[in-house]
Formats: sequence, structure tokens, C-alpha cells
Amino acid sequence: MKVTFRNLGVISEAEIDLKQLTVFVGPNNSGKTWLAYALAGIFGSYGFTQYIKAYTEEEGVSRTYPLLDDAVERVLTGGTATIDLVQFAEKYGETYFNNIARFARSWMPQFMSTREASFEHLAVSVHLAETKKVLLDRILSYFLRSEISGSPQRPSLSIRKKRGERNLYVYTSSEYTSEEQIAMQLPPDVIREYLVHSALEALHRALYPFVYVLPMERTTFITFPFGGVVVSGEPVLMKELSSQERNRKAVIKPVGNFLSMISSVFKNELEGKTQREREAKNNPKIKEYIQLAELLEKQILSGDVKFSQPESESMSHTQLDPARELLFQAEEDSRLEISIASSMVKELSPLVLYLRYLARPGELLVIDEPEMNLHPEAQAKITEFLAMLVNAGLNILVTTHSPYLVDHLTNLIKAADVEDKESIRNEFYLKRTDAFVSKEKVSVYLFDQGRATKAMGEDGVIDLNTFGEVSDRLSEIYFKL
Repeated sequence: MKVTFRNLGVISEAEIDLKQLTVFVGPNNSGKTWLAYALAGIFGSYGFTQYIKAYTEEEGVSRTYPLLDDAVERVLTGGTATIDLVQFAEKYGETYFNNIARFARSWMPQFMSTREASFEHLAVSVHLAETKKVLLDRILSYFLRSEISGSPQRPSLSIRKKRGERNLYVYTSSEYTSEEQIAMQLPPDVIREYLVHSALEALHRALYPFVYVLPMERTTFITFPFGGVVVSGEPVLMKELSSQERNRKAVIKPVGNFLSMISSVFKNELEGKTQREREAKNNPKIKEYIQLAELLEKQILSGDVKFSQPESESMSHTQLDPARELLFQAEEDSRLEISIASSMVKELSPLVLYLRYLARPGELLVIDEPEMNLHPEAQAKITEFLAMLVNAGLNILVTTHSPYLVDHLTNLIKAADVEDKESIRNEFYLKRTDAFVSKEKVSVYLFDQGRATKAMGEDGVIDLNTFGEVSDRLSEIYFKL
């Protein structure tokens, strides 16, 4: 899938081919993080929510899906409708994502939490290309069972979609059949909003079921206790804010995404741990993600990431205990609060939590500088680990300043072409052949001077001057001295 950006901050133009592993490299202030966050906004829940609101309220968004309008009309007049979702995705898929992308200009200031930056001339376009087949396959396997509960005075509105079937079924429980009678029971705007939301959400999540962000700020927020509140639509910890900040503080939305993720992890640990374990028994992918979380702990962190126990056994599972903290246990009789654990543990523990409690196939995980605070050996290990996540069915987008990550990624790509992979497995840090990644799954871009250019050749070799130029300069200074 190719996404083209123009006039995003310092970026004048960038065409990005999003692969299963996409890497952004370049100097500071070259636009890497902005573009990564913009992609997360467009393909994640924020862009969807903003677009749906504008579409249903007809605020600056044109109605461009006649099949949806026809379905709404059929429900209003007859109480039922059927939509071929595969046909809908084939006909409108690229149109829909381009509509989302074009509308980004209106919500990007709030998403980036800025009053100073201008997005007036931002232009984004999406080309699904080979991704379209994946989109259609995921639409076919999409499952939906949802309804607005009714009453004797107001019937329920139900939407059903079975896995493996093309059709989305919409029907009311009303015994009435005339347009006037049905309209009296279910307001047309409710029907339209509910049906549009359900159909377009199926299309949106078929590309990436969820998008999660691990921002640069993760090493700060992961150290806080997990009792949170909501400020300006995003969870933040009130005890960390002054009285004035409590009235005006609004975190950037990618950071809010991260805080929401941590909040979900906390709730899942209380309420859904057994459910996740049951899923792991029936779903090999869920089991694999939990095992990968354990591998990350054992092979890279050299310890366990876990929650402290609730202070009160009588506390309801739906209550958040602000006294609970995240702990790191390096040895059986030695536990540390995450706030005083090593910087590497703070850096990577959110990834452990994501894999253990949330990860599902097809999701997009955006990681800002995964090498941050890591020793070079750990940077090489995390590169292998990220490749393993890709081979396990996740999509990974990273920004980086690490020559170790880029150089070792070249090794992993080259290793994927070796016929006898077992013979070279022990040459690598994690000693895993599933860390070898095909060049077809990888794209690398160098950000500099307002542009993003491809940095990986057809042979899988990554050619970057951005690191070598600095090394050469340091050598020149040495010899002059």
C-alpha cells in the first residue's frame, strides 16, 4: 500500500510503501515521527471517528457511497437490507481510505495537539494496490453481531455478518412494514448513523484491525501507577498535573493512544486474563504472541514484567486500584518498581504488555525509536525480535536513529535467502530462524531535506549515508588533531 504525503510539517513530499515492516531513518527534525503519527491517525480509530462524525452529520464530507444510502432507504421503507461487503470494499475501498486521508487536514491540529503548526496545505493520498486482495480477504472473514436494543415502543435494529460470508444483514424487529410506521419507531438519523458506522468500520478494520502507538514518552508514562482519569478526551494521571494544568492539559493523541493501551492492559489483567488464556488455547496466534512476550522478557530484559497484587482482596474487578504498580523481577527474591528499573526495562515493558494482553494478527504497531536507551547488543536483539513479530503476523512501523538496527536488518534479510537456515541460526543473537525476514516484507526510507527516499535496493541491501557521513566527519576531526 502506497501513501503519499505533501506539506506535512517539514516534509514537502513523501511516498511511502507500507510493508509489514516499515523503517523510517533520518536526522532529528526530519519529519519521521510526524509522518508515523499521521499514518497512525489515518488508519487508526481517531481518523475513523472524526470522519464518521463528519459524514453522518454532513459537515464538510460528501456522501460518496450510494450502496450505503440505498441500504438505509431499504431499512426505512421495508425494515431490512443486505449489503455485499466484499463488493462494497472492492468498489469503495480505495475511495474510502482516500476520503479519510483527505479529511485528515481538518483534525490534524487536534491530533498533534498544536495551535502553531499549519496543516492548511496538507495533502494525503492512498493507493491500495496489492493490499486490496488482503483487504477483501479480511472483509470476507470479518464477523459482526450488533444491535440497538429495542422496547415495546421502539424495535431493535440488528446487524449481522458471519465469517466466510459476503453479506451484511440489517433488519429491525418491528412488526410494522410501512415507511411511516417504521420511521415513527426508529428515527432515520439513528438508522443511517448506525448502518454507516457499522459498514465503514468493517472496511476500516479490515486493513488494520487496530493501530497502537508506542511513543517516545512511553518511558515516562510507564513508570506511573495505573490509576488514571480522563482529561481532554485522553487518560492522564491527575496526580502528575498541577491545578492549572488540570484545566487545560491535553496530551498529543498518539500519547493518548498509548495511555489508553496501558489502561486496557490494566483492565485486561484484572478482568480478562483468563479469557486471554482461553483464547490462547484455541488460537495459535494468541498463544504465539504470549510466548513472544515471554521471550522478550527472558532473552532481552532478563527478567519478568508483572503487576503488583491488589491491596484489597475485596476490591471489585471493575475498579482501578491506584496503588497497583508495574514491577520488574530479575530474580525470584528480587522485585523492583518499574520506576527504578533500568531504562531498557522501561523502554521495552510496554511491548511486553501489548503482546501478552492485546496483540492480534494484522494490527499495526508504531514504535518511535525502539532502540532508545538500549545497549548496541540489545539494539541488535530487538531488531531480530521485531522481525519475529512481523513473521508472526503483525505490522510494524518504526522510526530510528540506530545504525545497528539498520545494519542488522540487512543481515536478517540476507539470512532469509539462505537455503539451510538452521546452519546459520547460531550466528544470531536470539538464535531463531523466524527472525529472518524476506525483503518483500520490508521497506526502508531515508528522511532528509523535506523528502523521504527509498533506501533499500531490489537485492535487500540498505544503503544509507546518514550514519557513515557522521563517522567520516569524526575521523576527519581526529586526524586533524
